[in-house]
Amino acid sequence: MKNKSDMTDGDFQKLIRICMNDLSIQRTLLENDMQEQRDDLRTLEQDEAIDKLERRIMLIKKDYEHYAEFLDPAFSKEEIQY
Repeated sequence: MKNKSDMTDGDFQKLIRICMNDLSIQRTLLENDMQEQRDDLRTLEQDEAIDKLERRIMLIKKDYEHYAEFLDPAFSKEEIQY
């Protein structure tokens, strides 16, 4: 296993952007699930499911904000060429 010190700054920034994109997608999917739950008639089970979804969204939001602190604004946002 390699260490973070073996990464270039560019590789680290790419990794952070990939992580943040993944978190954004997860959050959107959970928010869609929560909206579907809210659109149905409310039951105790649905309220419980909505609470669980809200907790998961909150955790994803915290992770996103944490990783956003590592973003270098000077790093190019251009599409990565492989």
